[in-house]
Amino acid sequence: MALFHAELKINRRYLLLGMSALATVASFAQSKGFAEPLHQSDSVSRFMSVSKILVPHQLNPVVGHRIYVALNDVEENFDNTIHAIHNFIVKTASVDVEHLMPALTDEKLQNSALKIISAWYSGVVHGKSGDHVIAFEDALMYKVSSDVMTIPSYAKSAPNAWNATAVPLLNMPSF
Repeated sequence: MALFHAELKINRRYLLLGMSALATVASFAQSKGFAEPLHQSDSVSRFMSVSKILVPHQLNPVVGHRIYVALNDVEENFDNTIHAIHNFIVKTASVDVEHLMPALTDEKLQNSALKIISAWYSGVVHGKSGDHVIAFEDALMYKVSSDVMTIPSYAKSAPNAWNATAVPLLNMPSF
């Protein structure tokens, strides 16, 4: 009984061809938006509308979907909480966080709203079993100071920008 034995030869040429094909497929998938959720559920849409009131910035829907999933895993009845906050926003006609938070008297809803704000700014959702890192470059704590400060990285100008010169700091105090 003879067994079929195929010898697999991997040389540098085939390895480079395979890696370049994989990189091409990955860049195509990223440019076509395959990283985004295909369908946004009503719960995620409601979460994003609540987030737009709580966080006065342009919000990335992919990061929002990830934050929603992480908070839904960490907090019990998170969908009900988002629904309650959304209804409160509609009932009080709150247009921004400065009007919403003082009017929001329910402590559980306030804590959930603060968790949402924290997740958007820090890019991390804190849970009992550990922290869920959602975003680094897209964390909003870097957006508010992006005109004078770069994101911490080994690259001086921005993440993945190794050759660019660093942004100059202006109006530095002299002592």
